[in-house]
Amino acid sequence: MNEIKAFIRKRKAEEVIDGLEAQGFCCMTLMDVMGLGRMSDPKKAQLSISIAERFSDIVKLVVVCSQDDTEEVIEVIRNHARSGQPGDGIIYVTPVSQSIHIRSGKTGDDFLQSERHTH
Repeated sequence: MNEIKAFIRKRKAEEVIDGLEAQGFCCMTLMDVMGLGRMSDPKKAQLSISIAERFSDIVKLVVVCSQDDTEEVIEVIRNHARSGQPGDGIIYVTPVSQSIHIRSGKTGDDFLQSERHTH
């Protein structure tokens, strides 16, 4: 299993999520974050008084999937998040050594992206 973390432009989030759902990837987490440094779009960065830094509004999208699905998830994110301008974002992939479904107690990737297995 892998955890894929993508830091992307907020305005591209819906397009990326729609692309993932169209491929059967149902389970993900999305959160608002502030991109600093190279993560920020120099043309759209705002000055924050509270952190005394320029930042861009971005979102962090997290998808945990099987090893076999990792490259497909990455490509869907790249294809839908890319604008060709600085600040398009970055993707990180991290191995996941264990997962436990809290309600059922299932472990491993049996419950991950469960809708994907029905297509």
